[in-house]
Amino acid sequence: MPFAPGSLDVIWSEGAIYLLGFEAGITAWRPLLAPGGVLAVSELTWLTHDRPPALQAYWDAHYPEVDTASSKLAVLERHGLTVRGYFPLPVSDWLDGYLGPLEAGFDAFLARHPTAAARALVREAREEHALYRQHRDHVSYGFYVASAPA
Repeated sequence: MPFAPGSLDVIWSEGAIYLLGFEAGITAWRPLLAPGGVLAVSELTWLTHDRPPALQAYWDAHYPEVDTASSKLAVLERHGLTVRGYFPLPVSDWLDGYLGPLEAGFDAFLARHPTAAARALVREAREEHALYRQHRDHVSYGFYVASAPA
């Protein structure tokens, strides 16, 4: 990233750190924070230690870095950040703010992109959404806030 070390007061990432992976993202972004700078990220998080096999298998295949909040908080602390807060996003955020609007656009997306790749993408999204609806007590996005030493 084209920023000097210690030059950012805030790094805010919602639903995107997974592109790097949580640990790799924290490793890359931590040096960019100014003293007292704040890191705020959302990350897919297990809410329970025991999970249905189908849910575990899906996320093992698609994003094996899903972990518990305590594990994610430990990553932040290992990188010299002070945890300021954590909370799991509510079910309504998933259903009303993400899944519902995304699903409402599937038919129009497929009409614009009548390809096998587009159909596969929508099929995979529907599988993920169905798993979430069925097992939403086990997984959510967690929102993590931490700061660099002043």
